[in-house]
Amino acid sequence: MAKRKIEQWIGFIGGLLGVILAGLALLITHIGKLFGGVASLSGPAYVTLLFSLIGLFGALLVSSRKHDGGMIMIVIGVAGVIALASPWFAAPFILLIIAGAIALL
Repeated sequence: MAKRKIEQWIGFIGGLLGVILAGLALLITHIGKLFGGVASLSGPAYVTLLFSLIGLFGALLVSSRKHDGGMIMIVIGVAGVIALASPWFAAPFILLIIAGAIALL
């Protein structure tokens, strides 16, 4: 069984970046609410957090079941780009799409 290092790392970085950006968006939202702001990033942040955790699962799955892990990363990446349509959250999902495509090759 060949090790799938590149796909795993790109997928892991994409998922981790999504988790970090979602946490940052939630932090900004809560600080804004603390000071009386009304803008909210919490909806997209929770979606990003969920999709990023599923993408991390796909990245971990690549080492044992490359086709399944690659498909999970591609589906989550495309769903994240379509669902959020925000340049703020685009980078993690583009990385997941690239990692998934490499895993399927």
